[in-house]
Amino acid sequence: MKKSALVWLLVVGLLAVTATPSDAWARHHRWHGGVFVGVGPWWGPYPYWWFPPPYYYAYPPPTVVIEQPPVYVEQPAAPPPAPPAPPAYWYYCTSAKAYYPSVQTCSEDWVKVPPRPQ
Repeated sequence: MKKSALVWLLVVGLLAVTATPSDAWARHHRWHGGVFVGVGPWWGPYPYWWFPPPYYYAYPPPTVVIEQPPVYVEQPAAPPPAPPAPPAYWYYCTSAKAYYPSVQTCSEDWVKVPPRPQ
C-alpha cells in the first residue's frame, strides 16, 4: 500500500511540475513566464514562449479605373458683327436725265433715289 501511494504521489508530482498554465489563464492573470520542465508530447495550447502566427486576411486586389481626361475644343472667337452698311442711294440728275457715274457733273442738285432691284 505504501509502495502504490508513493508511486501515485510521484506521478501526480511529476504531472504538477510539467503542467503549465493554459493560454487563457495567462491572458486573464497576466502570467508572463516560468520554467517549462516536461517529458513527452505536448497536448495543451501553445507554450508561453511561442505565440501563434498572426491572422492574415487576403484583401481582393484594388479595382483600378483609368478614365480619359475630358477633351475641350476651344471654339474660335466669333468675328465682331460687321457695321451696318450705309444705305446705298442712286444719284439722279434731272437735267441730264441720267444717273451717276454715267453723268459726272450735274448743273443742279443731285436727287437721292433709293435703289430698286433689277
